[in-house]
Amino acid sequence: MTDTDRRNQAEGKGSSVIRTMRLFYVTCTRAKQSLALIAYTDDVNAVKKTVLSNNWFFEDEIITTLNEIEVRLCF
Repeated sequence: MTDTDRRNQAEGKGSSVIRTMRLFYVTCTRAKQSLALIAYTDDVNAVKKTVLSNNWFFEDEIITTLNEIEVRLCF
C-alpha cells in the first residue's frame, strides 16, 4: 500500500487496494463456467495454505505445477 493509499484510507476515500479488491470480487462472481486464478510467488506452500485455510478453494482445485496442468488438460 502506498502513502497515498494510506492517506486516502484515513480520509475515508478509496484506495487502489480497495478498488482492486472490488474488481477482483466482481471478476470472481461473474464467472459462469470456470475461473482460473494465477499467483506468482516464491512460496507456493504459503499461498496454498492461505487459500485452503480461508476456504476459497478445495485442495483438488489447486494446481501448483505445470505437470499438473498438463495432466488435467488430458482429461
